[in-house]
Amino acid sequence: MMSHSFESILESLPQGIVLLDPAGTVTAFNSRTLDILGLPHGAIRKGMNIDGLPGTADCRAVASRRSMAAGAPTSQFALSDGGMVSLTCAPSRDGGWILSYEDISTLIRVEDSLTEQHRRFDAALSNMPHGLCMFDSSKNLILCNASYARMYNLPDLLTQPGTPLVDILAYRSREGNGPADTAAYFDVVFEATARGAPASQNIVLADGRVIKITHNPMQTGGYVATHEDVTKTVRLAEELRRHHDQLEATVQSRTAEVERQARELERMLAQERNINELQRQFVAMASHEFRTPLAIIDAAAQRLLRKRGAVEPEFLSDKVDQIRASVTRIVDLMESILSAGRLDTGKIDINYDACALRSLIKTCCERQSTIAKSHSFVLDIDGLPEFIDADPRTLTQVFTNLLSNAVKYAPGTPEIRVTAWAETGNVKVSISDDGVGIDAEDVPRLFQRYFRARTSTGIAGTGIGLNLVKQIIELHNGSIEVRSARGCGSTFTVTLPIKRSGNASATNDAA
Repeated sequence: MMSHSFESILESLPQGIVLLDPAGTVTAFNSRTLDILGLPHGAIRKGMNIDGLPGTADCRAVASRRSMAAGAPTSQFALSDGGMVSLTCAPSRDGGWILSYEDISTLIRVEDSLTEQHRRFDAALSNMPHGLCMFDSSKNLILCNASYARMYNLPDLLTQPGTPLVDILAYRSREGNGPADTAAYFDVVFEATARGAPASQNIVLADGRVIKITHNPMQTGGYVATHEDVTKTVRLAEELRRHHDQLEATVQSRTAEVERQARELERMLAQERNINELQRQFVAMASHEFRTPLAIIDAAAQRLLRKRGAVEPEFLSDKVDQIRASVTRIVDLMESILSAGRLDTGKIDINYDACALRSLIKTCCERQSTIAKSHSFVLDIDGLPEFIDADPRTLTQVFTNLLSNAVKYAPGTPEIRVTAWAETGNVKVSISDDGVGIDAEDVPRLFQRYFRARTSTGIAGTGIGLNLVKQIIELHNGSIEVRSARGCGSTFTVTLPIKRSGNASATNDAA
């Protein structure tokens, strides 16, 4: 009964068991031994010598070199099918041996797999381009890779497990590659811990580099962190932003310039259309201006022709005055057109001389009195100096034009007032009439070439006189202003320097 129970126990064991007596003869074994060793039924039997079984010789050799106190020797051997077996030879109290066979093929494969995984992990860790480190909940180093050590030039002593983070940061601070803002360095740790998920931030180092640190919290309270040098990426991004901003500014500037040019082009086209229309009107008015005095001359000549020998002195004098006035009108008109032409071609001469302005104004008024007998000129010009530095010829054009306009645009009011005085190095000449006046909105355009105010409708004129007046006065470094209102007459005031300025030449060229 006892023997049967013992055999049952042997069969129930997961190991293969073989019992030997002191002579090395098999006294008992289980079937598991045959399965582990891959032996057929009957290969092991009671009373056989065990020396031929796999691994036995190795086990005995090991046992012979050990003392009994050293415990049961163990050896490993491979089977022909590639399986691995572990054999333990334990001495029994009767001087025999207990052989225990265990199939360790799976364990060996697992160990080999783990070894290979560790090797690959170590290789991956060592070859990572980014720095990697792992710290426990007390912020003591668990491990780091070579890239992490190189990134901060850490000595081997500071890359050993258990190194406190504070020691690493203190060393980096001394090396000049610590965080520029230490207070913000651990913000990402708190963020990752609060979120329970990875968090990243860019840290600027004292040496100018920018490191992207990604923290991944562990359940144990520690964390794994990767350190990536993103300096070039950040610099390129900043450069791209600068280029983008510059490009946007350039595009906006160019767009604004194109819009400005478009507006300017539209303005110039509108001005061109306006000038073309004004030129058309000018041609029509100039033709009328020439025809009128020519018609007067022709009529006077015909009257004289009809009278022939019977011409009374008064009649002759009247017709001669008409002819001379008409000729003067044509000459003045031609001179205005020619002067405007000289301005268009880029040159008009201002020949400075000692100009007796008082005498010049009187002469211009007398000439207008001859032409316009219906008007009288009231002069208050004694306040003028005897001479000023100016061009008498062109100033004669200026005052002839202004006096002529005063007569022409005040047909129903015969008095023209001319007042002149000296004032702080300048002379001022004011010519006033009580004629049709000028609308307020027309005053700013009054000196534009070919422009004629709305109140001049029905009154002969070319629109070039006042433009010519303004340019001549400005060539003398002077100015002209007008005060007027519709139906209330007009006052034109000319300001001229008494002495020529030091930078003015004897002859000025105006473009």
